[in-house]
Amino acid sequence: MFEIKPILSALLRHKSSTLLIILQIAITFAVVVNGTSIIKQRMDLMSRDTGLVNDKLITLNINSFGKNSDQESNIRADLELLRSLPGVVDAAPMNQIPLSGSGDSSGVAVSQEAHDNQEVTGAGMYRGDSHMLNTLGVKLVAGRLFSEDEVTYTSERPDVKALIITQSLADNLFPNGDALGKLLYFGGGIQVPIVGIVEHMSGSWVSWSSFDNNVLMPMVQLQNFRRYLIRAEDKQAANHLLGEVEKLLIERNRERVVTGVRSMDELIERAYSDDSAMMTILWIVVILLVLITALGIVGIVSFNVNQRIKQIGTRRALGATKADILRYFVTENLLITSLGLFVGIMMTVGFNVFLADQFEMPEFNWALIPIGTLIMFVIGIVSVWLPAQRASKVSPAIATQSI
Repeated sequence: MFEIKPILSALLRHKSSTLLIILQIAITFAVVVNGTSIIKQRMDLMSRDTGLVNDKLITLNINSFGKNSDQESNIRADLELLRSLPGVVDAAPMNQIPLSGSGDSSGVAVSQEAHDNQEVTGAGMYRGDSHMLNTLGVKLVAGRLFSEDEVTYTSERPDVKALIITQSLADNLFPNGDALGKLLYFGGGIQVPIVGIVEHMSGSWVSWSSFDNNVLMPMVQLQNFRRYLIRAEDKQAANHLLGEVEKLLIERNRERVVTGVRSMDELIERAYSDDSAMMTILWIVVILLVLITALGIVGIVSFNVNQRIKQIGTRRALGATKADILRYFVTENLLITSLGLFVGIMMTVGFNVFLADQFEMPEFNWALIPIGTLIMFVIGIVSVWLPAQRASKVSPAIATQSI
């Protein structure tokens, strides 16, 4: 028998402390559930497959300042040098690097009419030579790679002959699965055939809604600033190249500056640095709130035990066992926790609606409600156990003398 009526009566005589712990449990539950939901979303975001051979890739930037205007010859000579280095699988010139946070994007459509009516889908625009896909390590699932004669070296508006797109973009534009061979439409009346589809490839901006929608073009831009991507045989070779490639490129042509020599792993870490920091902060908040709530329960139960010494002693004198006293305080805590969780669930939903409205955050995972409820009950029982044990050990003789 759980003696609910006397427990409720005792709680009503201590309204302030009861309401305080109910409110504390409710706030903790709301913050923990929503915080855990956000942490899970960030973890899912950070664990997305890039489609690339991450640990084998390094990237660098080159800024030319010399009078040599033959940029195409310089690019070809750089690539010949890079591809000949021990431990290098391939190298390619790139206008932008996945997960770098900078680059080009455009709206693409399935027809000129759709493009003119602004019925477009955002996509990242990657430009490089015929070695670009092999260097990236992406998987071609349909069609073919670029041929060498399709690659254009130009500083003018490009005459693009072929495109390769990601499967995500193909599914968005051609849901019937017939993207291969179709035309992709850009602004200015440009239309280019799709000759290949890659399984997956990350975009440049991790928070962009079109992150997985990307277009690859066989085009190398001739300008003073350019990027190279290098694919090594393994991580060890990539680490070695990080310390050597800048020196080798400068030795080949000293009229330029090589900057931003980084591994893809470092780019990924930088790309998700804000998400990682948010996760750390939320974990600290969640853990601190749980600890504070547990200590609050311990403190309030200990206070109640001290206030009820005479009542406990009387019950012991009337035949109540230690187990009865222990059960009494555990049951009392379960009632308080249940009330706190009831309020907390409503606060959780309201808090999530606010976050979704103000910050466009997705709805939290409803499975966290029962999980959070179970955790809060466990925390409540663990927190109340020691004060309840101490209460159960009060002897009738000592209790009756403590008036």
